[in-house]
Amino acid sequence: MILSLYLSIKLGQVRKETIMNAKKLCLSLWITPVVIGSTIAASMQASSAAPTNVACKSDTSTPRAIVTFSEQGKTQEIAILSFLPQYFSSQVALENCQKTAATLQTLYSTDKAKYLTAQKLNEQTVVCAVERRGMGCDRDSATVLFAIDGEVNPSQALYDMLGNEFKQAHPPSSRTVSRIYSDIQPRWLKWPW
Repeated sequence: MILSLYLSIKLGQVRKETIMNAKKLCLSLWITPVVIGSTIAASMQASSAAPTNVACKSDTSTPRAIVTFSEQGKTQEIAILSFLPQYFSSQVALENCQKTAATLQTLYSTDKAKYLTAQKLNEQTVVCAVERRGMGCDRDSATVLFAIDGEVNPSQALYDMLGNEFKQAHPPSSRTVSRIYSDIQPRWLKWPW
């Protein structure tokens, strides 16, 4: 009898501990995603730098379309495109840079385009802004930024002109890639943590 009383008391304690452990488990399963989600959301908000200005800088021999990002009182200028002398005369480079900067400013502020790409269109290489990968410069929703005269590989020309923060890891290969797409948000802006 004493043994059965002892066992029932112990079993009761085990049940209570099991119930408490189950409650703790349920609570931790509910709290953990909330805490992690809040942390991620806070870090994303803290690093939500937004482009404030796109301008053409011609302080060097190669005009560059520069985007300025501001975050927590700090500003950072990043070259999106450089209008290289192998593709443009100095006057055409400056004109294309100014036009491209103004167009990109509008695209950033309206959030209409996400990628830059290039292709042959009407016997010319054109660089344009598109809403998603897979779209070409011949689409109605594409915004043509400028044309490059001469016989050039569109993907290679765009890759050469892109700023480092906007380039893919490897240059395009004519054997494997028909068209490149470069996100108009720099890499560091996509991953805030």
